Amino acid sequence: MDELADNRHTRPVEDETFENRHKESDIALVQRAQTGDTEAFGRLIHRYRGQLFRYVRALTHDSYLAEDILQDGLIRAFIHVGQLQNADRFMAWMQRIVRNQTYSYIQRREQQREQHFSSFLAFGADDASWSDQDSLDMTLNHLLNDPDRRSQEADYDPYQAVAQQEMRNNLHKLLGCLNEREQQVFTSYWMEQLSPQEIACRFNLTSANVYQVLSRSRKKVSQLHIHLSVEEMLAEWNSIGQDRVILEEPLSFQDPQTWNSAAASIHEMLGYIGPSPSLPMVMGMSGLSFRLTILPQDIHIAGPTAYNFKEVLTRGLQHMGYRSYAVEALASEAGLNANLVDPLMLGEKAKGKRLLNSRLVRALSLIRYSIHRGIPAVVWDLNIPEFGLVYGYDDAVRTLYGADFIKSGAFPYDHVGRGVNQEVFVLAAESDGMIREMDLRAALTAVLAHYGGQDPYTLPNTVSGLAAYAVWREALEHGRVEPNGHAYNIAVLWDARRYAGEFFKELSLKWASNPRYTSLIPYCRDAEQLYRIMSQRLNMLKQCFPFPEGGKPNEKLQGNQAISILLEVEELERAAVAAIESLLEGMSQHSPEIVLV
Repeated sequence: MDELADNRHTRPVEDETFENRHKESDIALVQRAQTGDTEAFGRLIHRYRGQLFRYVRALTHDSYLAEDILQDGLIRAFIHVGQLQNADRFMAWMQRIVRNQTYSYIQRREQQREQHFSSFLAFGADDASWSDQDSLDMTLNHLLNDPDRRSQEADYDPYQAVAQQEMRNNLHKLLGCLNEREQQVFTSYWMEQLSPQEIACRFNLTSANVYQVLSRSRKKVSQLHIHLSVEEMLAEWNSIGQDRVILEEPLSFQDPQTWNSAAASIHEMLGYIGPSPSLPMVMGMSGLSFRLTILPQDIHIAGPTAYNFKEVLTRGLQHMGYRSYAVEALASEAGLNANLVDPLMLGEKAKGKRLLNSRLVRALSLIRYSIHRGIPAVVWDLNIPEFGLVYGYDDAVRTLYGADFIKSGAFPYDHVGRGVNQEVFVLAAESDGMIREMDLRAALTAVLAHYGGQDPYTLPNTVSGLAAYAVWREALEHGRVEPNGHAYNIAVLWDARRYAGEFFKELSLKWASNPRYTSLIPYCRDAEQLYRIMSQRLNMLKQCFPFPEGGKPNEKLQGNQAISILLEVEELERAAVAAIESLLEGMSQHSPEIVLV
């Protein structure tokens, strides 16, 4: 594969026309991809992605699941394209890969319906230590099956038989982390399928002791399983001859232009793909300029990020004309405020003591896939619970290179997902190199849904959109606001509405040169003016409650001042919603559909 290190942008050849690219045969593209040409591989995927997606969706009957499976299949194909012997069989080869990925998933889900460990949950084991261990359970359940019997079944798949034998070969490695007594109890339970009571009698233990040994053993085995899976993944990637790629370091975090780390990271990432939309356009088209989510009890610092990252951010990228992929393992509730914990909890030693995250392998795979294509990956919680970019890796020292608002530097592979809240989120994007269109109507429709409280992608126990103002004021009235988190919510909201005004200003400028759209400009100017006034009022709040100190929001005088400003901002928001509705109504009168290029 061509060396990608220290090259920020990967571009098509300047004099190559779209028609020539379109006419290039599959065989030629496969041959180029096998030499390490990532652009050629991308063109192949663009050519067949829709067909592959429909194929997987027909097998799973689930669009969201089909997208996840296809993502995994594309990464596997990218790694192994050099092994494709018949270049004219690319599509059939891809279908086999995604079919095997689908069958593996279906089989795993069927086995999970009969989890042998389900009795632990009834007994009262710690839910947190048992969550999201699908891959380990798949391994152990496979080991319980008789391969001779399976070979006689009508749906026997040699691919699955090979995978099962590989897992059997790794069993002794998994059990090697246990002491003698733990091995005895563990194998009795899994291999002989004895009940905890039977195991207790055999080894002269109480049932409680058996559950404790099994719980402790399973944690040990699951951690080793993740470790071995990482090593297996690295061996796969290294087979294509790339064990170190470092792109140009992103610089925008050194002089941040926004409080929204998701928008900052996405804007920077898109710059590696090609000419990036402006930051106001990224903020507006993704909906981040219009979001408001509040945790009612204390105006917790997690409010601005209390949404489903995968759904909201991939949808935003789609509105801007990009494809994207994501891996996530996020808590369903707000975590700790990293600004208020002991700083030692954020350090390297603390991360090293936490359990490995079960999504580590998938997260690292997507990071590497993106970097191999010359594009950094957006990653959550590099140093604190905010977004940043990972722009390089080095297998020799098991190190990733990343940057966020806190710092830029190296950190170990296995620290992904071991932050203070132990969450994982990785986002990668790409473009097919064709003319990119932005779907303004879809973006603004999603904005209105959020304002109206109809956004399905917020977290439980939160209030979003216009309704959030009332619960915010209520918290101030009762004097139960946490100052640091409250100040952060204000700063992020001020920043968002400031960019909302810039977004509508940019729309007006884009349309000013096209007589067809001049009738829409007044709506944009109305919205721009409302958001500009809004940001001025919010800036007053920002001065009263500076971050990180937070001021004194629970004192009556300052609390009442905040309530008064929030009432005014809410009225301005409602007027802005009406302006957006008028803009959408005006857009509906244009044919063909208005898109931004």
